[in-house]
Amino acid sequence: MLKISTKASINLSIAISALFFVLCIAGAFILPTLVPLLIAMPDNIGIRDSISDSARTLVMVAAYLILADMFAANCFLFTLLQRVKKGLVFTDKSVMLIRSVSWCCYIICLLFIVLGIYFQLAFVVAFLAFFLGLCLRVTKNVIDEATQIKNENDLTV
Repeated sequence: MLKISTKASINLSIAISALFFVLCIAGAFILPTLVPLLIAMPDNIGIRDSISDSARTLVMVAAYLILADMFAANCFLFTLLQRVKKGLVFTDKSVMLIRSVSWCCYIICLLFIVLGIYFQLAFVVAFLAFFLGLCLRVTKNVIDEATQIKNENDLTV
């Protein structure tokens, strides 16, 4: 298995996060073209071309809200990576950042449940977003407990 240094791993994660910022911005311009194509795609319910204009608007709004939420989550992750790079892992601010990303996952889950009205596969994505949010909550709890232990140890020195 390929093993890279911690510093290189953090820098790689920061670079991927920066790339994701660019992709989110590009996504904002691509969504008006992409959403109608997704609506027109056939599935085992049939073709969704017959959905109303208000439903199309709902899908477009949900898509932009998902994109905005992903952008926010990436901002939290980018900030967390900057803190990790500085060695500020076990702090209340880092715990808050992980908590924020988990809430972003839950919001994405809810938005995909709404999209599940028109796209069956959206329920699978909603389940995955929920599970990722749960994993992040567990990670947040572990980091929070480690932060409390670190703070107690700092007081005894």
